[in-house]
Amino acid sequence: MADDARPGDPGMNPVDLARLRTGRLARLQGAVQARGVEACLLFNEPNIRYATGASAMPIWSNTTFVRCALVPASGRPILFEHPNSMHLFRGIEAEVRPMHAWEFYDDTEAHATIFARETVAAMRELGVTGGRLAVDRLGTPGFLALERAGIAIADSAPVTTAAREIKTPEEIALFEVNGGIVMDMLAEFEGAIAPGVREHDLLAVLAGTLLRAGGEHLATSTVCSGPNTNPWRAQTTERALDDGDLVYVDTDAVGQEGCFFCVSRTFLCGRRPASPAQREAYRTAHDWLLAMRELVRPGLACRDIAARAPRLPARFMPQRYEVMIHSIGLEEESPSGAYPADPQPNGDSVLRENMVLVVELYCGEPGGRDGVKLGDQVVVTPQGPKLLVPYPYCDALLR
Repeated sequence: MADDARPGDPGMNPVDLARLRTGRLARLQGAVQARGVEACLLFNEPNIRYATGASAMPIWSNTTFVRCALVPASGRPILFEHPNSMHLFRGIEAEVRPMHAWEFYDDTEAHATIFARETVAAMRELGVTGGRLAVDRLGTPGFLALERAGIAIADSAPVTTAAREIKTPEEIALFEVNGGIVMDMLAEFEGAIAPGVREHDLLAVLAGTLLRAGGEHLATSTVCSGPNTNPWRAQTTERALDDGDLVYVDTDAVGQEGCFFCVSRTFLCGRRPASPAQREAYRTAHDWLLAMRELVRPGLACRDIAARAPRLPARFMPQRYEVMIHSIGLEEESPSGAYPADPQPNGDSVLRENMVLVVELYCGEPGGRDGVKLGDQVVVTPQGPKLLVPYPYCDALLR
């Protein structure tokens, strides 16, 4: 890398992408073998990318059934690709064939039958003879066609979840590259905050910085200000910021090579001093986040982390975030840890080295005007959590 190159600059990626892709496929096929599965048929865009390294028009592809990857327990996968996109993937470690889609046709059943016939033929070529296929998502016409062809469908989630929860060395390096991009996104975002600026203007700053650095897209539109910060789960609006507003952002950014970042910050707009309620909510969120983050270490089960978690004041609990920690990779992933009083979705799952996790929370009282969203993304190491985006917290709200 050149001396003056930034880690997030397009064309300056120091990660060996060939090793990235072979490492991911090895983990996936290891999980296939460990669970006694003969093959996976993957339509979910992040799963296709994990298995083959291929991605094309990802948002559109994830809302249709126009591409999929057939992954055997060993050997090269087969990527069934939209015929007009096949040329994009000549160099990948997979055989690329045209996908026969069933959508957008009047005679859906007939086209789904062709899809099923071609899938079964490919399974036989790969030595898959058991007639059982693990699938992540499948539209009804495709499901029925495979069923008519004698294929039994199983859930691929146990396989893909196990494969993706531990990151390879190349994935960790890629997260570090993308961490620099998110640092720039937050810096540009904070610099653009001023009275009169619209939430949509700030969202555009966020997206523009991401795209100029070679990132791909925002997964959500979570830039909220003033009364739009309470309750959580609001979206970006045309609202113009006022002096003294809180403004929060959840980046939810898909960066280079699909790396997902879910880092949150809350800022104070303008020169008006923060109110006591704003300061108190921010200080609570800040201190909780730092204390919770320090619990992220290898060997602890999610249930144990929940038991040791710092307690959120009762007034913020009714609008608490769904979980305290969750895994992340090419999308939000498993495992996750919920608040102590809530059912644990993955209570027995144990944190391990080279997991990538998000620690996050929301603090906003029911009926209140303001809410605070904070979140950090970390790599699990034996020495503790390693911050991927060490962006400063808001001094004006901590004073």
